[in-house]
Amino acid sequence: MNLLKVARWQFHQSVLSKQFLVMAFFIPLIFALVALGIAWAKGSDPAAGGGEPLPPFAIAVFLAILLFLGAFLSAVMTLYGVIREKGSRVVEIILSSVSAADLLGGTILGLGLAGLLQVMIWVALAYFAGSRFVPISLSVLSPVQLVCYPILFALGYLLIASLYATVGAGMKDVHSGGAAGLVGMIPYAPMLFTVAIVEHPDATWIRAASFFPPFTPAMLMMRLAVTKIPWWEVAGALCILATSVVLLMRFSARVFETAILMYGKNATLKELWRWGVRRR
Repeated sequence: MNLLKVARWQFHQSVLSKQFLVMAFFIPLIFALVALGIAWAKGSDPAAGGGEPLPPFAIAVFLAILLFLGAFLSAVMTLYGVIREKGSRVVEIILSSVSAADLLGGTILGLGLAGLLQVMIWVALAYFAGSRFVPISLSVLSPVQLVCYPILFALGYLLIASLYATVGAGMKDVHSGGAAGLVGMIPYAPMLFTVAIVEHPDATWIRAASFFPPFTPAMLMMRLAVTKIPWWEVAGALCILATSVVLLMRFSARVFETAILMYGKNATLKELWRWGVRRR
């Protein structure tokens, strides 16, 4: 019950924040206005619609990138939320009535729901804005994509958020950087190879990397967009990812319980590891 209360509070705080409004509405609005300006500058009428329909793989790739960015940004919100609570020392009062595990789980769940809402707003705005230029239909997505994309979004968010919560609990302030930057780049790394993944989705190294949990969400989303993946490969990657999420969240809860009350210095990676693997 405490976990749900924390999740509801975090969700409300996130949705009512200025950052959420900027990310969910104003930034897409700016892109839409720029697109309309370019269309009018070229002498085309956006209201006329028409044009060649987007190929199914283009829609799937765009949706995959959108979902991953939504999970990534929601996880970043978790990092800043943990650091903010720790810096204000409000967490000392909260922990008097809520366990560390419930506080961490509720924070991740509440911000994850806010991130899902943000992605839904992005998809809706992109659909209505894009359909003014070219025919767009989400019906071109395959059943496998429709089932796997939400699962990958949820598991990807939980994985990245757990990583960020672990590191954030060991940081003295938001400007200290250090391990957070290194950890944050691990799940994002596949996005640097988007072109290679789209052009060669069945390459051996890409298939192998799809089973490495931090890379699985982004790589599997993009590969599903451009090629047919054997069912055993999808199922195996999802099982490994789900197992990793469970283990990492347990690890993160142990670190969080110790590190959240430590002030004045950043925890080293060695200290985070020692707190996470200690026996209760």
